[in-house]
Amino acid sequence: MTEILQGDVKVPGLGKTKKVWVYGGLGLAGAYVAYRWWAASVSDEPSGPQADYEVAGVGDGIGVVTGGTDGTAGSGNNNTETDGRNTDTIDNNAEWTQKAAEILSNAGYDPATVYAALGEFLARRSLDAMEASIARAAIAAVGHPPIGGPYSVLEAGAPTVPGSPSPTTLPAPKNLRAWDKTTTTQIGMQWDPVEGASHYRIFRTDLGLEPIGDSLDTKFWSRGLSPGTSYSYTVAAMSTTNKTGTMSGVYTARTAAQAPKPAPKPPVGKPKTGIPPYTQVIAKRGDSISKIAARYGKSWQTVWNFNLKYRSKTTAAILRARGPHKIFSGTRIWIPR
Repeated sequence: MTEILQGDVKVPGLGKTKKVWVYGGLGLAGAYVAYRWWAASVSDEPSGPQADYEVAGVGDGIGVVTGGTDGTAGSGNNNTETDGRNTDTIDNNAEWTQKAAEILSNAGYDPATVYAALGEFLARRSLDAMEASIARAAIAAVGHPPIGGPYSVLEAGAPTVPGSPSPTTLPAPKNLRAWDKTTTTQIGMQWDPVEGASHYRIFRTDLGLEPIGDSLDTKFWSRGLSPGTSYSYTVAAMSTTNKTGTMSGVYTARTAAQAPKPAPKPPVGKPKTGIPPYTQVIAKRGDSISKIAARYGKSWQTVWNFNLKYRSKTTAAILRARGPHKIFSGTRIWIPR
C-alpha cells in the first residue's frame, strides 16, 4: 500500500498531484456516499410524492389527506392515516361504523347520535343537517364504507325555522274536521290520508304542541276533557323512519255543556199544604176508625173522609185498601179538630 501511495499522478485541471492526496480524497467521497445510502434505508421520513401531501383537520383532531404534488385533491382511505402509513384494515361496514364512532366520540360527538346517523347513511336514507354533517365527518375520518359503495350523503336540507320540517318530509294532512258526535268529555276528529304515512301524530296546540297520541288510521278521539270547553288540535303524518311531517291546520272544537240536574222530587208521603188543624193518633191493637172517632166525639165518616182528603196519596191508598174497619197497630190517624 505504501508503494501505491508514493509518487505523483497527473490530474486534469490540477497537474501533477501526489497520489496520497488523490486516493485519500476518493476514499472520503466513497465513505460519504455509503453513509447517505445507509441513512436513507433506515429513515421513517416519507420520500417522493407523499412528502408533499397536506393534512387538513376535521372536527377536533380528525385528519384526512387533502392534496398531492400533482395539485389534485386527495381523499381519506379506509386504512390510511394522515401520515400515509397503513396501520389498520376495515373489512366491513360494521367495523367502519365502529371506527368512525370512536373517532367522532373522541372529537366531542354524542355516540348514540353518531350511530343513529351512520345507520341512516348506510341505509341510503335522506338525512337532516346534523345527520349529514356526521356522515361527512365520518367519511373524512375513515374514508368511505368498504361494502356496498358508492355512498352519497343525501341531505334533506336544514329547516328554515327551528322545529319545522324539511322540504322532503311528508306533506300536511288536509281537511281536519269533526268525527262522530262530540260529548261532554271527548272530541272526535278525522282527516284525509297522506300517501306514504305509516301513522299519524296528534298534537294539542293549546298545550304548546304537546303530542297527545298516535293513530294508525285517519280518525282520533281526544278523551278526558272538561264539559263546555274549547280545545285546538293539529295533526302530522309520520314516516316509516318515525320522522314528523308537516303539521296540518288547526282544528278547534268545543265539548258539549253539562246538562242541568233535574229538580229533586218531593219525598213520597209529604202532607199537602193548607191542612186544617188536626190531632194525630197512633192506633193500638184492635182499634178501628169507629173506635178512634168515638173517643174524640167524631163520627167515623168524618174521620175517614178527613184522612182520605188530606193525607198523602200513598197513605190514602193504603187506607182505602184496608178499609175503615181494619187498622193495623201503629197506623197514624188524623182527627180533625
